[in-house]
Amino acid sequence: MIAAAPLDRPTQLLPRGGRRAAECLPFVPRLGSLLLLTLALPLRAGAARPWQVFYEGGTWAPGATGWIGDDTHSKRTDEGLLVSDPSIEKGSGRMYSLNWHADPARGAALEARVRAVSCSQPWGSGLMVADGVHEESLTIYADKLQLVNAKETIPFDAAKRFHTYRLVIKGEDLTLFADGKELYDGAGKFVTPAQLTPPRNQCGFGCGASAAMGEAVWEWVRFQSDLPEREAPTMSEIPGLEVEFGETVEILPNATYRSLFMFGDSRLAVGDRHSADHGKTWQPGPALGTNFLELPDGAVLGLGFKTKRLADGVFEVPLLRSRDGGKTFKSSTARLNIPEGTGGTGDDGKRYEGPAVDHALVRCRDGSLLAAMYGSFKTDTVLCPTFPPEWKLYKYRTFVVRSTDGGATWDYWATVAYDPDVGLESFCEADLLQVPNGDLRCFMRTGGSGGKYTPLYLGTSHDAGKT
Repeated sequence: MIAAAPLDRPTQLLPRGGRRAAECLPFVPRLGSLLLLTLALPLRAGAARPWQVFYEGGTWAPGATGWIGDDTHSKRTDEGLLVSDPSIEKGSGRMYSLNWHADPARGAALEARVRAVSCSQPWGSGLMVADGVHEESLTIYADKLQLVNAKETIPFDAAKRFHTYRLVIKGEDLTLFADGKELYDGAGKFVTPAQLTPPRNQCGFGCGASAAMGEAVWEWVRFQSDLPEREAPTMSEIPGLEVEFGETVEILPNATYRSLFMFGDSRLAVGDRHSADHGKTWQPGPALGTNFLELPDGAVLGLGFKTKRLADGVFEVPLLRSRDGGKTFKSSTARLNIPEGTGGTGDDGKRYEGPAVDHALVRCRDGSLLAAMYGSFKTDTVLCPTFPPEWKLYKYRTFVVRSTDGGATWDYWATVAYDPDVGLESFCEADLLQVPNGDLRCFMRTGGSGGKYTPLYLGTSHDAGKT
């Protein structure tokens, strides 16, 4: 078994829960002067807490999350992050949130530099603060500000030029300032109970209601609270590599669980969309993903996910093969010889006939092909604790199968990792990477879900996956 070591869980900016893992934090256009919104609290001398970045210039606070609804969008440009919800359909909305550990007795502060573009009704575009006891929403219209729970509306031109706003929240009090002048003294007005169970202790910005439409440009958002400071991760410079932010290009609207495939000639594929101009434009094409591999002769092959049992230890899986550089594919089946392999139950409670082929194909230096799989062997009988026992969902193992005939037949090669004491589901959903010296890296999930996190593990092989 290949030794597997846990990796630190990476900072999660926009978790899957809001859309899947797969949504990147979007980026913003140049739209004129901005409004500066500040929600802050007066601090005692000598007790000042530092401002921490929630969002600025594409950088997000560790732990920031997002509700990313259908028919909404965000875009980053030189002036900030354009957040737009032009829909009133159920489920639409685009709101970014952060658990900020606000102490009601000490207060907390949320500060944002923003220009309103449009807003149709309360929560359409603005800020939210909640301290675990009470909460307030400041809705930003083009021509007024509204403290929704305090039921206070203040005429204000929020669309044409810079302004600095400050909302003090502490105990049951809130105060709104504009350009250093008090706009509203809300002593005793910060009393609306915080929503959710347990009551939320969060700050947030964006478009927070499905029934409302709204749009605004956010240059930056920062906060003061009792959340411990965390250093932002730094990126080492790589000689010759330059990264620039460009315009956001929508490839597959509302799509989930898609991945990027790159051809040897630099063409790109995301799902069933292909690009030959480095991602600027996209055209329909055969669906591709991480379960495909381009061979040195230009042929492309891909394995399906679900396997079908033919006999004890023998399975088949859909096989797609292209001889014209991925423009067209012919389908057939590949044979899998996995003597100890067996079926089981998925996390949807449905039975499957055999182990799954997932995420990765690689070509080794000797010309053989390896595919990552996960599932159960006949001896794997430890139940996953997060699923009903009657499902008989056993903890997974990750292993590789090998082909020496171009993908027509595959034989069990080696177990990468299996340990029922690791993670909620043990090792599953692996990805393979071959590094320049020929070594293989196998990255494995261990089943974190439902708010519980388990480590990502890495296995390394120096002998083409055999050990």
